[in-house]
Amino acid sequence: MFCENCGAKIADNDMFCQNCGKRVEFPATQPIPEQNVSQAEPEASAQNSEQAAQAETVAAQQTAAAVAEPQQPQANPYTQQAQQPQVNPYSQQPQQNPYAQQIQQPQQNPYAQQSQTNQYLQQNPYAMPNGQQMAQQPKKSNFKINKKMIIIGSVVLAVIIAAVIVIGILVSNANNPVNKMINAINNGEYKTANELYYDNYKALSDNKAVIDAIQAQVDAVKKAYDDGSMDYDTAMDKLDDISDLPMSYETSLSEVRSEIRELESSADYLKQGDEYLKKKEYSNAIYYYDEVLEKDTANYKKAQEQRAKAIDGIRQEYLDEAKEEFDNGEYKYAISDLQNALDDNYLTNDEKINAQIATYVDEIIKKSDEYFNNKDYENAVNLIDNIKSMFDEGSDNYTKLNAQLEKLNKEIPVKLQDISFSSSNSDYFYRYQSGSKDISGNEYNSDNVCTMSVSKYHENAYAEMYVNKGYKKIKGIIAVKDNNYSSISSDTRAYFEVVGDKKTLYKSEVLTNKSEPINFAVNIKDVDTLTIKLVYSKGSGSSGMDVILSDVEIYSVDSSEPDAPANETSEVSKVESSKEESSKAESSKPESSKAESSKAA
Repeated sequence: MFCENCGAKIADNDMFCQNCGKRVEFPATQPIPEQNVSQAEPEASAQNSEQAAQAETVAAQQTAAAVAEPQQPQANPYTQQAQQPQVNPYSQQPQQNPYAQQIQQPQQNPYAQQSQTNQYLQQNPYAMPNGQQMAQQPKKSNFKINKKMIIIGSVVLAVIIAAVIVIGILVSNANNPVNKMINAINNGEYKTANELYYDNYKALSDNKAVIDAIQAQVDAVKKAYDDGSMDYDTAMDKLDDISDLPMSYETSLSEVRSEIRELESSADYLKQGDEYLKKKEYSNAIYYYDEVLEKDTANYKKAQEQRAKAIDGIRQEYLDEAKEEFDNGEYKYAISDLQNALDDNYLTNDEKINAQIATYVDEIIKKSDEYFNNKDYENAVNLIDNIKSMFDEGSDNYTKLNAQLEKLNKEIPVKLQDISFSSSNSDYFYRYQSGSKDISGNEYNSDNVCTMSVSKYHENAYAEMYVNKGYKKIKGIIAVKDNNYSSISSDTRAYFEVVGDKKTLYKSEVLTNKSEPINFAVNIKDVDTLTIKLVYSKGSGSSGMDVILSDVEIYSVDSSEPDAPANETSEVSKVESSKEESSKAESSKPESSKAESSKAA
């Protein structure tokens, strides 16, 4: 504001003009424009504070001067002017006062102090004789308290205004048709929501907030069904109610309804699978378990576990049937059944089935060894041959069986009965003589029995074969045959020989009508041509001798059969031969010599 006396600028808190010392008169009725309050800036407040401090200093100085120099009494024109504030040109246009914009706080209205000033003029005991009073500086502490109260009042007023505005907004929102419809939807009041929609179609049609509220209802139903807190019928009824809401078609309601139906069917499939599993109808059970959806998180894992149990049941049925067949010696059927199991869609490349097949193959190989050790070579080879043909060439089982077959072929000796001879006197060599008996009563019933016959008229029987250095041993049994149709003369003699490349490798002891069976084994390594012989030695009259050759076999060089000992002629044979030679020599002597010998004896 400005001094009415000299026109100098006066700070808001000054009571005297700093230029001329004139007391400041404040209009009592002029209000402070609201725009000044709202436009106050922090910078103006700072300036006003500084100016107020300066004004207080000047006012104090002027007051002291007034007391020292009394004024002439005269009428105070400004006191009268204070009673007529309407003629103040500065108070009539406060909005044009550029300094009024610097007021920061509305509670610091300088005009509000006018009544206090007038009262002060009336009651001040220090009033001068001329009607003027001695200038006094207002108490600084009182001014600050009033300012604080004004600030608090302003804050309270602002809070009240804000509350009124918020209440107004809330009331307005509550009456908003969009909010009303959303609230109705959230509360499940779908009928009310429909009525609001049709009563406020323009405001609500295609409103995204309303559509989102409906979608939230759909999502809530899906979640409740998924976590099991809402059953299928309740969920579908709820979705049917939601479908009656306008704009529900713009949500995922249709998809959710379809998905819940799928999940319910999925749960039913699990139940049906369990029923078939109890009945041990494993294939049917697996069919229904496979229908359980992977997205059916509540049932899918259990369905897979139950499916595995059904597969175990199918597998066990195959294993049980195969075991029964294998235990009965039906090896080929047992293997075949397990191979059929692998063709089953549920057991393709099943590890347990494959492992059982491999186990049976190992047991079959052991069985073939048993046949071999019992000299049942044919069954040993046939068993492996038949099973090997059931596997693909190159497979592990095929490889194992083929190795066993090769081993058997190396180990299995060639039977004398099966050998092709390069030459023989077949009239005195007979094959297929199973059932023959020796003179001790032993019967020979194997499939490898031959006989050889000699007499005074045909002194030897033989059979010659080419072995081409591929064999290392020949062994078997020699026994004198009991001829039912004729007895063997007590003086009949014969012996058995093995000749290799025209060299005698073995010669048996002399055979008579009292000889026990003889086991022999002869080393035939590096022999190209092998010959076996029965040689007649002597006998009276026309008597002869038949000899049984039982289980005579030759072993290949690759066989694990141990080699025969070094070839040596039997000591008994040597003694008998010596006796025969002595007898022959004795018989060839002259009669005189015989007599001398007799005497010597």
